[in-house]
Amino acid sequence: MLRTFVAVASLLSLLASAGCAKKSTASSRDGSRLSLKEPKDQTVKQGDTDRIAIKIDRVGFAEPVKVTFSNLPQGVRVEEDTIPAGDESKDFTLVAAADAAVVNKQIVTVHAHGNGIDTAQTFELTVKPRGA
Repeated sequence: MLRTFVAVASLLSLLASAGCAKKSTASSRDGSRLSLKEPKDQTVKQGDTDRIAIKIDRVGFAEPVKVTFSNLPQGVRVEEDTIPAGDESKDFTLVAAADAAVVNKQIVTVHAHGNGIDTAQTFELTVKPRGA
């Protein structure tokens, strides 16, 4: 009976966590950790902007965390910036030029760097034509 209860409790825990956002975590030798939560997929039209929330967890340090984006479609940029010391999230602005490449679900990588720790996550970015 106890084994059945433990098995059911483990299964329920696994199912409950399945809907949670993924996060990547990296550690340093001193035990500090940096986690980056998976951003939501984004859609932006040519010539428009969109906000993307980047969320982190820090353990063992409070310094700013530099955030960069790679593999952005041609004509799309993000002002590279930092999440200030003590903050756990920041909204960044995706800027699509009027002639940005139209793409569907391009994989973009977000990199977080802080206290000598690097970690990354991906999201899908769709750029639609201006009149769509």
